[in-house]
Amino acid sequence: MKVSTVIGCSILYAVIGGAASRAQAPAGGSGIQMIGEVVAINGQSNQITLKTEKNEPVSFAIAERTPLRRVPAGAKDLTSAVRIALSDIAVGDRIVARVQKAEDQKFTATLVLVMAKSDLAQQRQREQEDWQKRGTSGIITAVDASSKTFTVRVGPKTMAVHTLDNTDYRRYAPDSVKFSDAQPSSWAALKSGDQVRILGDKNEDSASIKAERIVSGSFRQIAGNITSIDPEAHQIVMRDLATKKPVVVRVSADSTMKKLPTQTAAAFARRYQSGRPGGTSGDAPTGDVGQILDLLAPMPFAELKPGDAIMLLSTAGADPARVTAITLLAGVEALLTASPDAARDIMGGWNLGGAAGGDQ
Repeated sequence: MKVSTVIGCSILYAVIGGAASRAQAPAGGSGIQMIGEVVAINGQSNQITLKTEKNEPVSFAIAERTPLRRVPAGAKDLTSAVRIALSDIAVGDRIVARVQKAEDQKFTATLVLVMAKSDLAQQRQREQEDWQKRGTSGIITAVDASSKTFTVRVGPKTMAVHTLDNTDYRRYAPDSVKFSDAQPSSWAALKSGDQVRILGDKNEDSASIKAERIVSGSFRQIAGNITSIDPEAHQIVMRDLATKKPVVVRVSADSTMKKLPTQTAAAFARRYQSGRPGGTSGDAPTGDVGQILDLLAPMPFAELKPGDAIMLLSTAGADPARVTAITLLAGVEALLTASPDAARDIMGGWNLGGAAGGDQ
């Protein structure tokens, strides 16, 4: 569930899509917007086939006078767009097309805006670096609707988040760990308990941040011990320490799995045992919790075994007894012994799905 790629593409689609919707369409029918990745081009029939965000194929024809424009990734408007030919479009490019349906039910484009695959790759890299430098993860603890600010817990610390008139909001869908399933959202959707990923500039003491982008969702932090494992289904059953009930956990290809080294886990535990989780003493790890966990090597599913203590961040789906793991952390026996708040603070400070990057 990596944030930056999809946010970048979604914003670009919104800008270009708005331009496409404002374009003058020929008389005789209403326009339809198509967005997706080019999967096939037929030069003989002047036809393009896209794979939409729902993985559905759609095709449309290019008329002789259909405007074709290439737009640089990250562009805010169409002033930098350049005229291209059908032969300049390649498989893997992203397209926003304005089309019309004829009486024979076939689509013909009235405007085609193209983002080159190579440009998008460079944009993704820039956005990933930006999220790594200026991204913050945490859990909302208070919301002030009058000032449109909220407080977020980042590990053991708190931070004030100030929204802007042009802050971009996105929200995860229930039962989904993919950011591509997230939908445009608004300030009104934010509430205490939400986990958020924020992009913006912090003040000098990192006590506040001006949010340019906010990605939020309702998730669960669960801690407990594994009681059984199904390797073929990539599922585990754990006993939730809070509810004392069994929970079936699905580990998907999008799940992030890490294991704390014994020394690091013990150092974190000493923070909680001293009653000062934000303190720094001895060999206690310093720095942002999310960054510390992101640097750990991925853990294979096969290394899990019954009896292991784990913490996980999961979707808040319809069935509380069945969840999908977003992030799973093993090697936490010392932490769970030290404090019941450890799962909340550790998982709340970890990025959704690990470091921000490219979730397609």
